[in-house]
Amino acid sequence: MTDTEILDWLEQQDGAALVNDDAGHWAVAFDGIQSVSADPPQDTDTSFFIEKDQWCSTIREAINKAIKQENHS
Repeated sequence: MTDTEILDWLEQQDGAALVNDDAGHWAVAFDGIQSVSADPPQDTDTSFFIEKDQWCSTIREAINKAIKQENHS
């Protein structure tokens, strides 16, 4: 997939979030909780549940891993 296709895929995933752990690791999270969202956007508290094998060294690797997991579901 091209970078454009990868980003397009991520944008189409409702509820997905690209997360960094402040230690150089990236993951695409689908599970978590947040305060109710609104329109227009407002401050929101969010928590994610990320398994240790979801963490990757790069953004690209994290998105590709999420795509592969979705295709195997």
